[in-house]
Amino acid sequence: MKIDILTLFPKMFDGFLSESIIKRAIESNKVTVNTHNIRDFSNDKHKKVDDTPYGGGAGMVLMCQPIFDAVEKLKSDKSRIVLMTPQGITYNQKMAYNLSKKEHLIFICGHYEGFDERIRSIADIEISIGDFVLTGGELPAMIITDSIVRLLDGVIDSESHENDSFVDNLLDYPAYTKPRNFKGMEVPDVLLSGNHKEIEKWRQTEKMIRTLQRRPDLVNHKKGYLITKENKTNEVAYIEFDKINGFEISPKNDARRDDIISINKMLIVKPSFITKVIKLKVDNRMKKLYDKFNYLLTTDDEDSTAHLLDEAVRYRGFIIKNYADFMDKKHFNLISKKLQIIINELNIKLRLINEIKENELSGKSR
Repeated sequence: MKIDILTLFPKMFDGFLSESIIKRAIESNKVTVNTHNIRDFSNDKHKKVDDTPYGGGAGMVLMCQPIFDAVEKLKSDKSRIVLMTPQGITYNQKMAYNLSKKEHLIFICGHYEGFDERIRSIADIEISIGDFVLTGGELPAMIITDSIVRLLDGVIDSESHENDSFVDNLLDYPAYTKPRNFKGMEVPDVLLSGNHKEIEKWRQTEKMIRTLQRRPDLVNHKKGYLITKENKTNEVAYIEFDKINGFEISPKNDARRDDIISINKMLIVKPSFITKVIKLKVDNRMKKLYDKFNYLLTTDDEDSTAHLLDEAVRYRGFIIKNYADFMDKKHFNLISKKLQIIINELNIKLRLINEIKENELSGKSR
């Protein structure tokens, strides 16, 4: 990967590029990072790059010419031009993964009061690191560069970032090291058990609990959650939610396990998981309907045919009412068509059965 950074203060990057993981990534040729002084591209004899804003107002505005010329010189067909601005899209881990797949990134760091509006026309994306204002785009450019470089193949172990916070919109699980007991605070027993399956289960549970407790907006930004944990035992004492937009199911509890808390209702809030659960439930129900349908094609049982027709009609209505908002659109359309075919065929079957009966009755009456 190649990264070019346009800035008025290239020396701000000296320490950033000469320390830690970024330094090692550059030395191992995983990434090339170049800083360019915007003044070097100015046509003004005094290397002027900013001027007063039209219409008046405080501060100075970066001019178009130096930045346009710099981008024109540096860019190629594979370049992605990123404009750092508080008006941009709020940066997150998904964007970091997407940008880490690009071959060439050009960061434009604004400064002073801002930049000429026309500079936006050459940017592929505008990014903000949060709802606050800095003196310039240099620090945000460093932050984004750091978050991208660590994701490049071979920079760090993939396991180190596959479980990062914000992967799958969840915060990372708690981590512990020696000693086992520090000032009365002990490492959870499960982490010392050697049972990797139970350890993974504990970590996944803690990720969800921690996310709901600290960043509920990552799970559902429109709803509110409250989680209370006991400080000493670290056990969840109370969970409260307000009209969560999720999919409710009744789990099958294992009566043979007395160490597991029985749950009457579960509310799934992760969209991809909801889709998978519903697809499994719908496909299982459709298989049963097909089995009954195929059997009835070989018989003239009017009651069973009418009963299955009613079941298919009711199930179609049930899907529309309860599943439509959560299902994958293609899957929903496919199931709807299949149910309509079953309903049409059963209606035809009932008409044929009735016609046969009427013919038999008319034959007897003669």
